[in-house]
Amino acid sequence: MLARRIGHGLAALVCGLAAALAGAASYVPHEQVQGDVRIWGSPEDAGLVKLWADGFQARQPGARVTAALHGPESTIACLYTDMGDIAFIGRELRLPVENMAFQWVKLYALTTVQVANAGNAAQRLAGNVAVFVHPGNPVAGLTLEQLDGIFGAEHKRGGRNLRTWGELGLTGAWRDRPIDAKAPAVDSITSIFFRRTVLQDSFKWNASMQEFPTEAAAVAAVARDPGAIAFARMANGRAGVRALPLAAGAGQPFVPLTKESAIDRTYPLARSVIVAIDRKPGQPLDPKVREFLRYVVSDDGQAAVAREGSYLPLDAAEQQRVAEQLD
Repeated sequence: MLARRIGHGLAALVCGLAAALAGAASYVPHEQVQGDVRIWGSPEDAGLVKLWADGFQARQPGARVTAALHGPESTIACLYTDMGDIAFIGRELRLPVENMAFQWVKLYALTTVQVANAGNAAQRLAGNVAVFVHPGNPVAGLTLEQLDGIFGAEHKRGGRNLRTWGELGLTGAWRDRPIDAKAPAVDSITSIFFRRTVLQDSFKWNASMQEFPTEAAAVAAVARDPGAIAFARMANGRAGVRALPLAAGAGQPFVPLTKESAIDRTYPLARSVIVAIDRKPGQPLDPKVREFLRYVVSDDGQAAVAREGSYLPLDAAEQQRVAEQLD
């Protein structure tokens, strides 16, 4: 009887260890690599790049990570001038402008790799975008089609102009109250993201929308105007405004912007943090670049993302998807 119990216990222990190992995603080198991994990016990301570099070099002692952090506008150039291996853009590509020069030189497209989720609290170019209203506004939430109706004029989503709060279902004193749409400059990174995601790349904004030089100024204007609405990165939230839950479509649940909804992508305006690399079609990646990016999307690299705090880590499914993309 005792032997049988010990046998069952050992079997359970082995099964438990196997399950734990199967679920682990710590970095294990596929091969030992040599040489420099050259990263170009923004000074704002110096802390995260150093954490990644230190962790990678501890596991790959023959490799060295070097960083040229001159700002996001110069990152893509490092790839088509062969001055760098990884362009840490920290935001979406400005298409077609940023891809165009690379394609002219290389005659094929850039490859992008997701390395984190955008964060909610830090002032980063790829910060997650919220939609703010005055606390006195009773609207419970909005769909992307309704946002297109408020801020746009072409309506590729199939909706229509929405210019009063009554058209969104509010009643009483709100029924005829105009929607006072406010936004950061339409050529800002945040507005370009909003235009592509919500307006489905339409350039036809609401002609009455008021532009502000900064996102903070647009949000401050909402705090002064109960009938106003603005979009801006969540980090620009302040007293006197509230962020609305959003839904991807009619009949779908309204989802508030939280750490969890940004990571699992249930929040409709969740954003990615990407790097760009030069990968010739049909050819494998440079081994040292592949190994470094495998480290970045492993549990170890994503723990560094969480520790640095500007961005949010990838969930396990996305880690696996990106790792497969690198093979």
